[in-house]
Amino acid sequence: MPAGGEGELTVTVRMKVSPEPESQQAILDLMKRYRDALNYSVRTLIANKALSLSRVHRLLYKDLRERYGLPSRVAQDCYREAIAIAKSWLRNPKRGEVPTAKRLSVWLTHELGYRVKGDHVELAGGYRLRVIGWDRRYDNFPNREARLVFRDGEFTLYISKRVPRPTKYAPKGVLAVDVNERQVVVGNSSVELRS
Repeated sequence: MPAGGEGELTVTVRMKVSPEPESQQAILDLMKRYRDALNYSVRTLIANKALSLSRVHRLLYKDLRERYGLPSRVAQDCYREAIAIAKSWLRNPKRGEVPTAKRLSVWLTHELGYRVKGDHVELAGGYRLRVIGWDRRYDNFPNREARLVFRDGEFTLYISKRVPRPTKYAPKGVLAVDVNERQVVVGNSSVELRS
């Protein structure tokens, strides 16, 4: 079955964003705390083999809020991502070391973890990022989960969207051109011309 369900495709839109100068360090601190909380969550889930959302919430939510200082929705997104990582690692028959997040990235849920409003993106916790540019072809389709990534000194927001699957193209006619050293051949299913 294709990703996104029958008749739909999942598209990721890349959006360059820039935090306001006074909040850049605060957003970087949030992303570092998220990375540390994610690594802690993955280790805890694998050690306890807890993979159900309700059990994980009871196990981790308070720690993520108090120890790591994550906003409520970001803490929930953190343990949701940890569940996905732990499930994939536990189901792998050739598993190696416990997975560890090294790069700065945050998983965000639409409307609860982030909102796109005009030329700004608002994150949970009151952080604002100015949108520098993005592909506007998919603006009419609803936003879904997103990932805020900090790489090479730049912030990028990757937003996933579901778009309808394009209809299959049925060609009306076939034209073939073959250029050889001796002759050129042009034709379709019924005619062939050589010169």
